[in-house]
Amino acid sequence: MEKVLNEILGKLDSLEQGHRQLRQELKTDIKTINGELESLNRRIGNLEENQVRLESKVDKLELRIENEVIGKIRALLNGYTLRGDQIEKLQKHLDERLDSIETDTRYLVARVAMLEKLANENSR
Repeated sequence: MEKVLNEILGKLDSLEQGHRQLRQELKTDIKTINGELESLNRRIGNLEENQVRLESKVDKLELRIENEVIGKIRALLNGYTLRGDQIEKLQKHLDERLDSIETDTRYLVARVAMLEKLANENSR
């Protein structure tokens, strides 16, 4: 019976030692997990800070587009429209001048033809 008790005691010691070893491994694993959680929390904090900075930059870009770029686009469009109007007026003016030149040229051609006809009649 003493032998059985010694065996039971040996097995209990072995179980206790295994239990201590498991507790130590669990403590180590928990410390590792806590360290990784802290690292993850820092990384999440960095991501949140970067997101805030990015949102700020996007807001600034939106304001710049609204205040500067849209105004410049409007100015360019107005200039384009103005130039189109100026080109139309110039074309109309040139067309009128060409019509006037054409009329004057017809008159001169008719006059030269008439003078040549008179010269030919007089030379006979």
